Amino acid sequence: MKVYVDKKMMGRNNYPKLIEQFKNIDFVDDLDKNYDIEVMIIMNSTVKHLNFNKYNNLKWIQLLMAGYDNIDVEDLKNKGIMVSNARDIFSISIAEDVFSKILYFNRNTRYYINSMISQTWEPIKKEPEIFNSTVSIIGTGSIGQEVAKRMKAFGVKKIYGYKKQQAQVRFFDEIFTDESGLHYMIKEADYLVIALPLTNETYHFIDAEKIALMKQSAVLINVARGNIVDQEALVKALKQKQIHAAGLDVTTPEPLPKNHELWSLENVFITPHNASSSPYMKDRLYEMSKDNLERYLNKQKPKYLL
Repeated sequence: MKVYVDKKMMGRNNYPKLIEQFKNIDFVDDLDKNYDIEVMIIMNSTVKHLNFNKYNNLKWIQLLMAGYDNIDVEDLKNKGIMVSNARDIFSISIAEDVFSKILYFNRNTRYYINSMISQTWEPIKKEPEIFNSTVSIIGTGSIGQEVAKRMKAFGVKKIYGYKKQQAQVRFFDEIFTDESGLHYMIKEADYLVIALPLTNETYHFIDAEKIALMKQSAVLINVARGNIVDQEALVKALKQKQIHAAGLDVTTPEPLPKNHELWSLENVFITPHNASSSPYMKDRLYEMSKDNLERYLNKQKPKYLL
């Protein structure tokens, strides 16, 4: 049995451990010379360029990213290929990133950095707290749950969540699934956190109409995908001070062009799609890949199937 593994993403120390763990597997690192591969543990950016008609023996693809918007999952499934993503790997670091963006605005970080540069001692009074606020999280998967879990420690008043189907989700006070509920939680939010996967259904899910529902004092945080938010509508709202601020780890396009007006807005904090950054990422990817490969070899379905 041949298995392709992205050695770089798996990590220099982890790839040999994987080989040692599965001595009966023929691990390969050249996709162009091994069309009889049965399993690919691979980056999305590589998958989207492959011609899968050549890989007649391929049974399962383990993506090494949580997002899968650039992969035609349905086409692969129609070819009889299982696809799973790295669903729980990045949620802790992304959740922490959400707080870095909220606190950036709440504690006026930009202002105080400029004050240090100018050596100015002029404090701002009555800076907002996360405590006793209302938080609405669009998407209640692993990222949404990790954000909600941490919000509890800050003593928030309410945590609302939005998902497709009604179900109890840990750390959330109330879950909404319909349009009226979605509108309610957006209106109530002091912090609106976007943690949805990008699909045909979620493209521009947060549009001008929904942005208009937000409080003028509200902060929007997007750690999902740029195209989930109508960026032109968001820019307009930010320029007109319709909402207080936006913390964006994702934009449209990426990288954001140097002359884009988002860069110049003082009520925006942008990071370069780096919310998942963590020294533990490759170890977590290794553990997930090892566990899922064991499941596959034991004729069990891999976890996180799409």
